This record gives sequence, structure tokens and C-alpha cells, in this order.
Amino acid sequence: MKNTDEILTSAGETFEYARHYIKQQGDYIRLEAAERISKTTSAMVTALVLCIFSLLVLIMLSLAAAFWLGDRMGSYAEAFFIVSVFYCLIGALVYIFRKQFVTNPTLKLMLNAFFDRENQSSEQV
Repeated sequence: MKNTDEILTSAGETFEYARHYIKQQGDYIRLEAAERISKTTSAMVTALVLCIFSLLVLIMLSLAAAFWLGDRMGSYAEAFFIVSVFYCLIGALVYIFRKQFVTNPTLKLMLNAFFDRENQSSEQV
């Protein structure tokens, strides 16, 4: 009888330890997911803010270039047309090379933000 009681007590303790371990693993997974989502979101928001400010700078530089060309050429309409054609060419090049210039860097940024924990642990080993 005593042996059976010890086995049941030991089994109960083992079951309790396993239940506690599973709960902690679930908490750990949720914390990891929250950390990765927050880092990814932070990277996306940072990229968006930088894009907005870059766009504002680009607009101001475009206006300055168009007005400068307009003064040089004597026609603001032709100058703005030239600047527009320049941006159409740039847009066509970006579209043609979108995988190299847009898709791959964006994926790399998001994946680095999402999976940086594994990169840090493998670099330390």
C-alpha cells in the first residue's frame, strides 16, 4: 500500500509539474509572438514615417528643380513637363526592377524584425 501511495503522489506531482510547464510554455509563446509583432509593427511604422518625410523632401526638391529649370528655359510649363517625364522614367525603372528595389528589401526588413531573436542566439554561439 505504501508503495502505491508513493507512486500516486509522485504521479500527481509529475502531472502538476507538467501542467505548470505547459502553462509556462504557452505564456512564453504568447510573449514571443507579442514581441515579434511589436518589433515588426515598429519597423513598419518607422519605414512609413521615413517614407512620408522623404516624399515631402522629394516634392520640395521637385518644385525647386522645376522652378529653376523654368527660369533657365523661360517656360515653367516646359520645366514642369521635363520634371514629370523624369519621374515617369524613374517610376518605370522602379516598376521594372521592383523586386530588387522594393520587394526584397521590404521582405528582408520585415523578416529581420520578426526573426531577430534566432539571429541573435545563433550569432552568440
